Parts: sequence; C-alpha cells; structure tokens
Amino acid sequence: MVTVGLYGIRDTTHGQQPTYTHDHGVVIMRDGRVESVVELERWTGRKHDNRLHRYLPEILAAMVPPEEIVRFASVNAFVGSSFVSDDGNFRIEPRQEVSISDEPVPADVIWYPDGINRRPAEGWVVCHELAHVASVLPFCGSFENGALAAHVDGGAYRSASSFWRVESGRLRLEEASWEGLKDVVNNFNVNPAVRSILGFASEEHLSIPGKLMGYAVLGRPDGEMEEWLRSNGWFLGLDDRVAAEKVMERIGSLDPRNSRCQDLCASIQLAFEKAVVQKFVEQSRHSGTLYYSGGAGLNVPTNTKLLQYFDNVYVPPATNDSGLALGAAAWLEYLDRGSLPIHSPFLSTFDCPVSEPSVDAIKDVADALVSGKVIGVCNGAGEIGPRALGHRSILALADSVELRIRVSETIKKREWYRPLAPILCADAAGQVLEPKALESRLSRWMLGSWSVKPQWHQHLAGVVNVGGMVRAQVVDNDGHNEWMHALLSYLWEKFGVPALINTSFNGHGLPIVQRHDEALRLAAELGLDGVVVHGCLHRF
Repeated sequence: MVTVGLYGIRDTTHGQQPTYTHDHGVVIMRDGRVESVVELERWTGRKHDNRLHRYLPEILAAMVPPEEIVRFASVNAFVGSSFVSDDGNFRIEPRQEVSISDEPVPADVIWYPDGINRRPAEGWVVCHELAHVASVLPFCGSFENGALAAHVDGGAYRSASSFWRVESGRLRLEEASWEGLKDVVNNFNVNPAVRSILGFASEEHLSIPGKLMGYAVLGRPDGEMEEWLRSNGWFLGLDDRVAAEKVMERIGSLDPRNSRCQDLCASIQLAFEKAVVQKFVEQSRHSGTLYYSGGAGLNVPTNTKLLQYFDNVYVPPATNDSGLALGAAAWLEYLDRGSLPIHSPFLSTFDCPVSEPSVDAIKDVADALVSGKVIGVCNGAGEIGPRALGHRSILALADSVELRIRVSETIKKREWYRPLAPILCADAAGQVLEPKALESRLSRWMLGSWSVKPQWHQHLAGVVNVGGMVRAQVVDNDGHNEWMHALLSYLWEKFGVPALINTSFNGHGLPIVQRHDEALRLAAELGLDGVVVHGCLHRF
C-alpha cells in the first residue's frame, strides 16, 4: 500500500493569490519511508503555488502506479476540510466533523483517473495542527514519552497554536486556541507599520516574516517603543496609510536606514520571541524535549532561545505549510508502525536522479571558490522546505563583504539588509562556533542562530551579523549530504577556509530550482561563474 499525503485546500478568491492557503504539496510514502515529495511550487515554477486542485491529477498519474493500493491523507484548513480537483475526477470528503485530535477522520475518496472508471482508495483527513506537529516524525523517528509537541502558525484549522503531550507514542491535545499567540504571530507577519518601513504591500505577507527577521538585527529593542506599539494594538487591522502616519508622528521617518525604524522592528521581533518562549515554558511542565513546527518555527532567534529551556528541540526542515502533506502521510505510517526511519531532508525526487553525485570535481570546485567565484549546486534530490541545505545552493567564500553583496543583491536581487547564512563542516564548526551549534539539531537545517568566536569574525565577514551571530548550517559526516561534506572538509583541510556563503538556488520571486536541466539555464541567467550539476562542474 502507498500512502499519499496531500495539502491542497482551495483558497478564497479575494485579492491577489495566495490569500489564506499556500504551499500546496503531495507526498508519497511506502513502508514507512518517504519516496517522494512534490512541493507544488517546484512542479510548476510558481512561488507558494496553491493550485493543487488543478495539478493533482497529473501528479498522481506520474507518481502513483495504476496497480497500487492507495490511501490518502488530506490536510484541512480553516477555510475547509474537503478537496475537489478542477476536473471533478478526484475528491476527498470527511465523513464527520474534524476535530483537533491525533485521530485521523475517515473520508470518502471518489477518484476517476480517466473520468470514467472509478479507482478504489481509502481516505483520511488529518487536522492542520496535527499535520504540522507530525511533520517532525520523518526526521526524529518517534516521539519521546512525556515530551511537549507544539505548532505555532498564523492560521491552522481551529487555532493559531496548539500544544500536545506525548503519551505512549500518541499525542494528547492540551490546548489549542486562536487567542493565545495569534496576535503576536500576525504582528510579526502582517504588521502594517513594518510593511510601511520595508515597502511591501499586504499581499506580500508570505515574504515579510523572513525579511523582518533579517532587518530587525540592525536595531536595538526599545522598551518605550514596545510599550507604544502595544498601546496602539501593534496597528493590527489598521490601513497601511494610517499606520505609516502614526510611525511618522512618532519617529519622523519611514526610511529603513533610519535607526529608529530599525529599533521599531527589533522591538517587534523581541516581543515575538518573549511571547512565544513564555508560552512554551508555561506548557513545558519541565519536559526536556520539544517537537515544534508551524511557520513560526522559521524564526531562528526564537528557536535558539528555546534551547535555554529544553534539552532537545526538534524543528523539521519543512516547518511551514510546505511540510503539511508530509506530516499527514507520516502520521498514518507512524500509527501503523510506531516509528519511522530517519530521513535526510533531500526528499524532492521527481524529475532528477537520486543517486549520490560524483565527488571527482571537488578539487576544481574548491579552487574556483577560493579564487572568488560564485558557484551554483544542483545535486541529486532537492531539499524539502524553504531553505537550501546543500543540494540546491549558491556558494561563495564567506569572508568577503563584496562577495556577499554580489550574491545577495546583484545575483539574488535581495534587499540590502538581509543577511546570508554560512555552511560549515562539523570539524570547522567545532573551532569557529559556540559548542551549542554542534550539540543542537537546529544547526542541521539552518534553524538556529550561533555566536562566532571573535578570532573568526574576519573569516566569516560576509555572513556575521551586527551581533556576531550567524544562522549557520553544520554538515556532519552522516551520509545524508556526502558531496557537500566532502567539499567543505577539503576547503577546511587544504585552504583553512572554515565556511561558505550558502543561499538558495533560485531567481528573484521564483521557487528553488528542482530539475537539473533547469539549473544550467538558471545559472547562466543569474550570472554565476559556474554550476555543479550532479557532481559535474560547468564553467561559464
């Protein structure tokens, strides 16, 4: 039997898409293992694509053999619990009302692949909250008894945050609500004052949290500023023009280079951190282990603060909605087996080879990087989630501010204030970063923030932020990322280069590249000096 997880609840049609649902996807699992992940944006080339109702029939035709026994696990959302394809040939509808529970709800599957002959299939609907939490399972295998599990997101099914206790391998819901953290999450991702300062429209809400997080490190949190924001309800619900006028009255500027604008955004970031951490600590009951997912899990400073209160913090590489289909499929497989194999994040296998790339060109790639070249990498399967983790990356030396500007602003067309992240092998990280970077699982998927030892600041000048911190990825010799580990180890041992800039291999406004033939074309369009395609270096 194959388990097909899908997240594709149809969006509303108000305003520019996406409005409420985004990052649709499909996951194929068999015998507890993930065979493939299809993030819809990488199938279609449209960022945050939410049109699975249009593309599901062709994805199923390509990914699910006709003779296979199939069960579907569909994820709902606050806008609905039923999925219907555009052509009417596929629908999945729950047989009863869905509750926030770890119990999947039986569903009717009506599936006519050719429009005439019905194909039998089993169906379940998994609530949005649980799917977020369960997306951790392919990367940790099972849940530790007594641990805390949680999701925090702008809008799931019936909550913005949920907290669960692990009991005998199952999840018991302890609290779920809109009120607990919704304002603080919305404050972070749709604050109109922030939009006015950074120059974004309301429909760009999906890109604002990451940009705010990067911008906020330039400022200093200000208690008076925070109190003023709080007394004004953080301007939530106000028109952008009105919010902009109030900011102008307070600080006289909307210029993002103005230090008071930076302090305002730093105050919003700190308020987010304090509220989320306080809520988690209240719920912890002295548990040493936390499983945490949802879009808020991309807030790196908050994740790092949680390490002060939990011995182990698990955040999956696809912690946002791109991991929902995986979470639904993984939960059904987990209920069958009690545990899952540990997976790498390189699960996006469609239209690309999944074999290990050759390391024959490692020395040539290293020589190019040491000489100041910018090199793209497209090896094997792609990463699941929004972060490039070494298979779909753009690389350059991390010691150069000039290279940072070229990579971030010239090639990627990113805003001037957005930092870049380094990637290091474990041996170098042990010398360069604080010990927590090696001890924490957050460093595996670029989900933590770590201090750089002072003597190494100049070696990471292109990636160290004003506080001496970096959002580093540490690559261990665990067999999950062998080509990248070989490259980083060679640079460290041969040249004493501790780190590289690592940013996602994509153009401005586009999803991360998936197909290897696309990588060659995109590398030329972006103006890279070369690109590695499945281990082979192509120079331009």
